[in-house]
Amino acid sequence: MLRALFGSVLIKMVLLGFVFLSVPMILYARFATVDEERQLLLLGNLQNQGYLLAQGLELALRAEGARAPVAAADWVARLGTSSLRIKLLLRPAGENKSFYYVASFPAVDAAYLDAERAALVATGILGKVEESCAGNSSLSQSFTGPTGTAEILTSISPFHTEVGCWAVITAYAESDPAGTTLARPFASAPEVRWAGIFYAMMALLILAVAVSVAMGLRRFARLARLIRHTPGRRQISFANATPVPELKPVAVEFDSLVTTLETSARSIREAAEENAHALKAPIAAMAQAVEPIRRIANNTNDDRAKRAVETIERALERMEDLVASARRIDEAIAEMIDAPAAPIRLSSLVENVARAFAEAHGSNVKIVASVEAGIKVAASEEALETAIENLVDNAVSFAPQGSTVRLELKQGGGRARLAVIDQGPGVPIDLLPAIFERHMSHRPNGNGAAGGPHFGLGLAIVRRNIELMGGRVAARNRPEGGFEVTISLPLAS
Repeated sequence: MLRALFGSVLIKMVLLGFVFLSVPMILYARFATVDEERQLLLLGNLQNQGYLLAQGLELALRAEGARAPVAAADWVARLGTSSLRIKLLLRPAGENKSFYYVASFPAVDAAYLDAERAALVATGILGKVEESCAGNSSLSQSFTGPTGTAEILTSISPFHTEVGCWAVITAYAESDPAGTTLARPFASAPEVRWAGIFYAMMALLILAVAVSVAMGLRRFARLARLIRHTPGRRQISFANATPVPELKPVAVEFDSLVTTLETSARSIREAAEENAHALKAPIAAMAQAVEPIRRIANNTNDDRAKRAVETIERALERMEDLVASARRIDEAIAEMIDAPAAPIRLSSLVENVARAFAEAHGSNVKIVASVEAGIKVAASEEALETAIENLVDNAVSFAPQGSTVRLELKQGGGRARLAVIDQGPGVPIDLLPAIFERHMSHRPNGNGAAGGPHFGLGLAIVRRNIELMGGRVAARNRPEGGFEVTISLPLAS
């Protein structure tokens, strides 16, 4: 089971697609964690930078004394950098809530300051500024200024001088590398999204390849069943049916194999007919030539001549039977190579065979059939009928005078089971494993109702026909006496 499971191309392709999807998901979780840690580290550094900037402004503005609000813009310009944006607000001493926009970097006019203050009020950030007079506050908040410029506010750092409470807000433009890192989550990075898209496309391509191969192989299987079940199948082609170009060479070889099998079956049939015809002519000539010799032996009353004639006649009868058996075997082989399989009403077939044998042997052996109705199997009707007839004929030939041969047909477990049971002497234990071999025949003297020569081919034909139809055959000596041969075939769907 495990070997078949892991040998499946479809399962391997699905597992490969699963790996392609699982690896980036595992890596994504790890990268997302690392990116979050990187963002926290960067934000901490930027907030420390804002705190140091506030300390520098605090020293400078304390030194300015009462002139601090006037000198604030110059100090902000001195401490500002190309990427860092600074917003300086003041709540005069004696006031509890109102903050005024004192300066910013890059420098802007008064109208812009008022507009930006209004934007800060709208976002609720000024509430945090109020709280900041009690201590440092960390920020990581997007803010869009009056002109539509997007920024990331990184910190609010307060300090006190004689003129009141100052609040230093630091920010970075979202277009700046630091702002981009804080503003854009790891998952929204274009590189990550494109990588995800490409990985998903690879997984889908792998799945498409797996489905294509699986469908191509299933189409092969359906076509093989169609060829096996359909007469005149030479017009059916594997090569024309497969949509997968890589399977075309295999399909061509399959077509060649089918053609070879059909040619072989036809050649076997023709050879059987030719051989039978070629052998019957000299046998008939010998039989005619023996007739004058018989008359001479009878007229002269020569016992040695009579015995010689009887020996020649028995040999000729045996040769005729051998020729007929050889032709039957060749036809059976050709039939199994080339015969289409179709749903066969096995119940009706068994009843008909039992009825025919009962009419032919009813005075010597009783034929009884116990058949479950409605059983169908997928088989070649002629080959299956030949197998059943050989089984019954074999049972009748061993059945004592006045005994019974029973045919029991049942179904279960998705299979049909036919048992042919006689009341004969059975088979010696040492010969039982070989009874289905060709030319294996054991007939004790005085046993068997049927006369004539036997060549040990009947059960061999039964086994070959049944196994080529996907069935099984078994035999046993019954404890209560007699012999039983059972064939098992899959039920037709």
